[in-house]
Amino acid sequence: SSLGGVVEVYTGTTEGSHNVELSDLKDGTKYFYKINTFDIDGSEYEGEIHTFETLPRPEIIDPKIYQVTGTSSSTLLIEWNSNTAISSVVTYYPSSSPQLVRDEVNVALKTGKHRSILLDLEPNMAYTIIISGRDFMGNEANSGTLLFTTSADTRPPQVYDLEVSTEIIGSGDEATAQLVVSYTTDEPATSQVEYGEGTGTSYAQKSQEDTTLSENHLIILSGLTPSKVYHLRAISKDTEGNVGYSIDKVVVTSSATDNALDLAIQNLISIFSFLGGN
Repeated sequence: SSLGGVVEVYTGTTEGSHNVELSDLKDGTKYFYKINTFDIDGSEYEGEIHTFETLPRPEIIDPKIYQVTGTSSSTLLIEWNSNTAISSVVTYYPSSSPQLVRDEVNVALKTGKHRSILLDLEPNMAYTIIISGRDFMGNEANSGTLLFTTSADTRPPQVYDLEVSTEIIGSGDEATAQLVVSYTTDEPATSQVEYGEGTGTSYAQKSQEDTTLSENHLIILSGLTPSKVYHLRAISKDTEGNVGYSIDKVVVTSSATDNALDLAIQNLISIFSFLGGN
């Protein structure tokens, strides 16, 4: 409050509004000031002492990067603190492919702890990560370059919603049964079903593997015996070769229908029996 610096401005002899710029001030610092005026004769008039406080320069403090486990794809949790209210921007890309840069942005101004989730990253890949943010005056905080390598993918795809319907193809002695198997996975994966007669834990046969990566799967098992018990489970592999299995499901194939001639004869017998009864 003893002051020290002086800025002198000529304001003229008429009334008006005046602006004075004070430069080279420190961040986050309280300053004291007063305005003294001089009349045309050079007499000085002391003003009152006032104060103001400069804004602290925003900073990214103590950034941390965590690998999230148990997810279908590589996922990172980014945490950091800020000393003032700033927005949140996380810029990231594979270190070897900067053209694949992406941003996670939250424009809300926040002081203290910030969080951001980075999804669908490549496993076992080095990533460059930069955290930044701006305060309400546009001042930017920047973490600089952070490096993190995601872990290898060892988690198998999870298989859900296994559904099986049964159909009959043909009729009479030529009839065969087929099973329509559908299910979903929580990440793109191949499609296959292994199955066997009766119940148990052994599977004598497998469908041909569909190597197309998808989250929705449909497989048809044909050439089966009508009115027979089968058990099956779905198999799916992700891009890293991790294998996921569904629960075992037991189904009974539908009964075969009679051929067309037998059905016609049975219908005629039914009709004439009904007429004879009247």
